[in-house]
Amino acid sequence: MSVTPDDHEWQYNPRHSVPDFARHAERAAELSRAARERNAARYDIAYGDSPLSTLDVFPAATPGAPLHVFLHGGYWRGRDKADYSYVADALVPRGVTTVVMNYDLCPAATLPEIARRTREGLRWIHRNAAALGGDPDRLTVSGHSAGAHLIALALADDAGADRLEDGAVKAAILISGIYELEPVLGITVNETIGLRPEMVDGVSPMRHPPSTATALTVVVGSAETPAWIAQSRDFATLCRGRGSRCSYHTLAGEDHFSIMARMERPDDALSRLVLDAAGAKE
Repeated sequence: MSVTPDDHEWQYNPRHSVPDFARHAERAAELSRAARERNAARYDIAYGDSPLSTLDVFPAATPGAPLHVFLHGGYWRGRDKADYSYVADALVPRGVTTVVMNYDLCPAATLPEIARRTREGLRWIHRNAAALGGDPDRLTVSGHSAGAHLIALALADDAGADRLEDGAVKAAILISGIYELEPVLGITVNETIGLRPEMVDGVSPMRHPPSTATALTVVVGSAETPAWIAQSRDFATLCRGRGSRCSYHTLAGEDHFSIMARMERPDDALSRLVLDAAGAKE
């Protein structure tokens, strides 16, 4: 069955499939402002030399705590760590030092460059975990949408000399990610992303799956488009087939943007998955 350009856009561009996406962004911004007022933090710590290679850290009360890193979405071309400060409200009260990480954006950087710098950032965080208030042996990560993609790719098993050390990241929670990037070539946002056909293989986690040393949790909303749900389902199946410890979860009624409302408080569904992976206190 042929797919029209409009249907392809609807399937792979969440701003087309979720008309009220701006409402979710406004709520996240409001929650994040409040979180920054409520939580002690260190802002704009540089982990690399590029303009957006920075992170914010919200330390737990006890040094040497479990350390969790969150990467935002935005189709590699938008959003900012400041939009997601609120995840600290879900994790810090349970004793998890929380890092919210920025990364360079298209078109100022290419997607392969962003992926490489993300891996370098995770390596930097692991090496500097103690200075951030965390335990390098209890590092976990999560990301939403493009952030989930970047984490999956950063953990690639076949990255050669650039490969992350086995065990550096204990667990990854991948929320509403995209893992096969060929469809991105056919959507309008690629005018900004600048993905070219020759780049697709190198930046598709379906073709470069994560190391089996990292436990994986793949999450998607039941109200996301069929193609987007298939991305998560197929990626989880691939990872399980390679021997990864990989669980797959569908959150009922959640779309691509509403799903992140499940990570506002410690008892929310996504928060519980992250806290369980981090081995956080009850």
